[in-house]
Amino acid sequence: MQPATAKGVSTRERILIGACEQLVKHGYEAFVLRDLAESLGMKLGNLQYYFKTRESLAFHVIEMEAAKDVEVIEGHLQAGASAMAALESVVRDLVTRWRGSTGGLFSTLALLAMHNAAFRELYTQIYSRFYAALKKLLHEVNPELSDEENTIRVRIITSLIDGSAMQIQVGDIERFLERIQQQALVIAITNPS
Repeated sequence: MQPATAKGVSTRERILIGACEQLVKHGYEAFVLRDLAESLGMKLGNLQYYFKTRESLAFHVIEMEAAKDVEVIEGHLQAGASAMAALESVVRDLVTRWRGSTGGLFSTLALLAMHNAAFRELYTQIYSRFYAALKKLLHEVNPELSDEENTIRVRIITSLIDGSAMQIQVGDIERFLERIQQQALVIAITNPS
C-alpha cells in the first residue's frame, strides 16, 4: 500500500530504514515486526498498515538497496566523466557497498530466493536491472563489443565485484580496490580476438 500523504511517505521511509538496520544487525531469522515497531516507537498495527508481513518488509528493503546500486551506475554515467573513469568509480563504489550492509542484504535475498517464489522473482528482477545499467556503461567503455559479448563481460565484472566484496583479509584496502578497478577495465576494454 502506498501512503498518499507526506507524513505517510515519511513514515514508510522511516520503517524501511529501521528495517534495513535490523535486518543487517540481526539477520532475517531474528527479524521480528514487533521488535522493529518497538524500536521505531510505534505500534505493531501502525507498522503493519504499511507492511503486513516481515516478508513484505524484507522484500521492500532489499528492493530499495538494489535500486541504490543502479543509481550508483546511472549517476556515474551522467556525471560527465569518461566512461573508463565512470567504470572505475562504479566498481569502487559497488565493492565498498557490497562489503557493507548491502552485501548482507543480498546474501539474505539469495537465501530467501531458494525457498520463496516472490524472492526468487525479486532476485531475477534486481539482477536484470543491474545488468542492464552496467551494460550501458560497458557499451560506453567499449562500443565495439557485440551485445552477447557485452552481456558476458557484465556478468564477469559483476562476479569480480561480488567476489571482491566477500574477501575478508585484503591487506591494504585502497590497493586492493585499485587492483579490482584495473581488472574490471581489462575485462571491459580487451577486444575479442
